[in-house]
Amino acid sequence: MKTQRILQIQVLAALLIMLTAVACYSASGKKKLLLFTKNPATWDIVKNGVSGKMVYRELTGAFSLTAAGLTPRSSYTLVRYADTPPQVEILATRVSDTRGTLELSGVWRNWTKKFWLVPSEDVKGKVGAAGTLVNWRPERYLFEEKPLGIACSCPEPEEP
Repeated sequence: MKTQRILQIQVLAALLIMLTAVACYSASGKKKLLLFTKNPATWDIVKNGVSGKMVYRELTGAFSLTAAGLTPRSSYTLVRYADTPPQVEILATRVSDTRGTLELSGVWRNWTKKFWLVPSEDVKGKVGAAGTLVNWRPERYLFEEKPLGIACSCPEPEEP
């Protein structure tokens, strides 16, 4: 009887550990990065400016981005900038709808540095490859709230 009770407790403990691990994995797998219009003179976020939200999973690389307030029926490109001007890496391209809303998605693996949403005419290259920023019009771009993978007092928030 005592041995059976100990076995039941061990099984329950193992189940609790497994459930905790699954819950922690699920909670920590999905992250978000907010994108904002910034003032090029100060790099402060423009209050009530255009913004977007990118949700991504580092483990799978899957991401989706939504933005609103963009120029309607215009092509936009999501790029990763790693401080080597004018080179960028092109993650995805899509055209905004008639209301200026944009939804795009894809798969990416390198979740470090800076992510920008720029008008497609300002970048040259193909999705999934290196590209070049051919124009610099930062007043038209959405910039990351903070570079990813850089230690700071603003932890990368997890998406519920």
